Amino acid sequence: MKISVFLIISSLLFIYGCENQKEVDQKKYDNRINQVITQENIRLQKENAVADDEIQKREDTGIVVYSNGEVIELMYEVDSSKKIEVLYVFNKKKDQYEWVPVHSAKYNKITGQLKDHEYIENLGVK
Repeated sequence: MKISVFLIISSLLFIYGCENQKEVDQKKYDNRINQVITQENIRLQKENAVADDEIQKREDTGIVVYSNGEVIELMYEVDSSKKIEVLYVFNKKKDQYEWVPVHSAKYNKITGQLKDHEYIENLGVK
C-alpha cells in the first residue's frame, strides 16, 4: 500500500515537473519566436506573398527552436495547398535573426549541424 501511494505521488510530481519545463521553455524563447514571426510577416509582405492585411499568426505556425534559440524554424500554410518551411538564424553582429533560403548552401550546412530541438510549439514530434 505504501509503495502504491509513493508511486502515484512520484508519477504526479514527474508529470507536473514536465509541464512546468514546457512553460519555462516557452517563456525563455517567447521574445525570440515573436521576433522571428514578425520578421517573417515583413518578408512575406515585401515579396507580395500575402496581402498587407494578412499576417502569419503564432498559433497557426509550427515552431522548432534549436541551439539555445540561435536557430528557429517555422512551418505553416499560406493557403491550403502551399506549405512553407523557413529557417531563421541569429546574427550576433547585427543582433537580429536572418532568413536563410531553403535551397541554399547555408541552409544545408546549418540543418546538417542541428542537434535535437530544444522547444517545439504547435507541432507533433517532428
